[in-house]
Amino acid sequence: MKTRQWIIAGIFLLALVGLGSSLFHEPVVFLKRVLIAFIFAAVLLAGIRFLLKRSTNVSNQEQKAFLKAARKSRKRMKKRNMKVHTVHTVKFSKRPLRKKSNVQLTVIEGKKGKKKNRAVY
Repeated sequence: MKTRQWIIAGIFLLALVGLGSSLFHEPVVFLKRVLIAFIFAAVLLAGIRFLLKRSTNVSNQEQKAFLKAARKSRKRMKKRNMKVHTVHTVKFSKRPLRKKSNVQLTVIEGKKGKKKNRAVY
């Protein structure tokens, strides 16, 4: 094991020994301390949840407004696309189709690989 893991394991072992001795010598004081720790943790957790709930309400309102705007935008785009689609189908249906040409294209090899003869001044 790494040194860090040994140190953490040692701290946990000492904590367990301390809790065991406290429970054995003074059980009432130990129970009071545990009860106080649980109450402190519950108050801290309740405070954090309250703050998170408050901040999510703001973002939740923003999210609702965004979804409403997105729905309106989708409706607007759907109407616009329907109009454009009907106009394009009419335009394209009137136009005659073009015939394909039978011309075959070939590639002409160039002289890119050859060096040019230039006079050196």
